[in-house]
Amino acid sequence: MDFLDTISHELRTPVTNIKLAAQMLGIRLRQPGALNADPAITQYLQILQNECDREMQLVNDLLDLPRLEIESESLVLNSIVLQNWLPQLVEGFSERIGRQQQRLELRIPFNLPPLVSDLAILERIFTELLNNACKYTPPGEQIQITAQATSAEMQISVSNSGIILPEAEQSRIFDKFYRIPNADPYKHGGTGLGLALVKRLVQLLCSTIRVESAANQTTFIVTLPLSLE
Repeated sequence: MDFLDTISHELRTPVTNIKLAAQMLGIRLRQPGALNADPAITQYLQILQNECDREMQLVNDLLDLPRLEIESESLVLNSIVLQNWLPQLVEGFSERIGRQQQRLELRIPFNLPPLVSDLAILERIFTELLNNACKYTPPGEQIQITAQATSAEMQISVSNSGIILPEAEQSRIFDKFYRIPNADPYKHGGTGLGLALVKRLVQLLCSTIRVESAANQTTFIVTLPLSLE
């Protein structure tokens, strides 16, 4: 693990510094008298920030999956109210969804019971699934998040319209380095590790994930125990 720790530091530190510099530049440009009259400046800064986020995600995927395959993670359990948590998580994607001309629908019943699980791991799982949906949803199509509960389980689904995963490929979607056939790797980016990481994180929560794809829609369904206590 010393090797992974060293590589983690060497890869993450430059990206973190670039992101911090971009944030400071954004603050400076918002000050009175700054050179913010040209819309292109703001556009270029946004591109820089988006690419920093993308590179950090790539680094995280490359480093976290080998680490999780070597060792298990200690769980920190929280009581999570999905009606509050999911809208906050989705808010972080609102700018990207708007920029890509996609639509987002959130369906969360008001009477869902709380979920006792590891919040940090849940955030990583659904950030990856939302990121995946944003990458492959064409302009004008919809991303939908739904949640429902039984007496013992919580089921959270992330679906997107506009793309179908062939049935023969569905069993491979969680394999390392898998890419959707005919997808442009330069347009969509990624390492092919995101969904493999999601599957491992789901297993850490004693949960399951499956994919369904039909009628112009692909859905990832995560089934979690209501409580890990």
